[in-house]
Amino acid sequence: MAPLSKLIQYSQLLSILLPLAATVTPQHVAAAADALQGRPRQGMGRPGCRDKCGGMSIPFPFGMDKPGCFLPGFEVTCNTSFTPPRAFLAYNHNDPPYQAIYRCKFGTETSGCKYTYQPVELFGISLETNEVRVYGGVTSRCFTSETAGLTKGQYMEIDREGPFLLSPRDDLVGVGWNVKSSMSYQIKPYPDLLSCTSNDPFRVTAPTGSCSGLGCCRVALPPPWPTMPVIETAVILEEAEAGDNTFWKYNPCSYGMVVEGSWYNFTAEDMAGYEVLSKKLTRGFPLVLDFAIRNGSCQRDGCPSGNSSCANAAYDSEGYVCKCKEHYHGNPYIANGCQAVKVHMAGKA
Repeated sequence: MAPLSKLIQYSQLLSILLPLAATVTPQHVAAAADALQGRPRQGMGRPGCRDKCGGMSIPFPFGMDKPGCFLPGFEVTCNTSFTPPRAFLAYNHNDPPYQAIYRCKFGTETSGCKYTYQPVELFGISLETNEVRVYGGVTSRCFTSETAGLTKGQYMEIDREGPFLLSPRDDLVGVGWNVKSSMSYQIKPYPDLLSCTSNDPFRVTAPTGSCSGLGCCRVALPPPWPTMPVIETAVILEEAEAGDNTFWKYNPCSYGMVVEGSWYNFTAEDMAGYEVLSKKLTRGFPLVLDFAIRNGSCQRDGCPSGNSSCANAAYDSEGYVCKCKEHYHGNPYIANGCQAVKVHMAGKA
């Protein structure tokens, strides 16, 4: 056993180290990871502009606080009333982008809808893939009797002229024993609404992870159609087969959502209980948006950083994107933003 004097020394050392450990932030961890991998650590925003909201990096062309710190359509607000702070796409009353939230009663004398609006929460920005990840909503249609109930929904509307497009990495998903889930916005050149049908008339227990029409259905979003982009994620829920919901006590709800395809994993429990799926993630379900500088071109504007390359936006849509060249890392949208990655040779200091 260690002498009493040593134990006292250890106790004193811990009293110093523990408060220091409490001050370690995600930024410190990210900086250490960059150092270990030979990546340079530098600001990702324009000079004089904040580039962090809590632990989240906000790289230019995104930005906060004042004009000049972001390009049109890329403004972000940092809500410090949360711990840690949360980032949102800037919201100006009812101008997109925004999340629309609605409640509609059906099958009763007081049937009707109420709408409210809120900003879109942002939780990831990737300059490497020109994508952002946001929280999307889920639409539910829940019965309180065989013929009456409540439809609740949350969908995102995107500015048609803005930088964002829905990604083909997203799926339209429907969950329920008798449901047809459809996008409310027609997608050219497809003549019909994008939809999928989940029909489980005998209430056979659907296998976990399966989403092929028995309790769950999914269909991938097509690449954006440049002349008529999909600008909202609203989902229409209908009965796959007409009739009253005789199983409402056991399977009262059906669901529809547009969600990052790799994220949702169906379980039979999602069909049971009242609003079970809606309550899984209180902040919403992950959704991917592609972005580009829409009001410019490589020929006219180019990329401000050396060691970067410029490319036309994907899917023949308007605009361009910038990337750091191979072996460079950083932000190609700011001057000197792409820095060489140091390669550590094995066996050398």
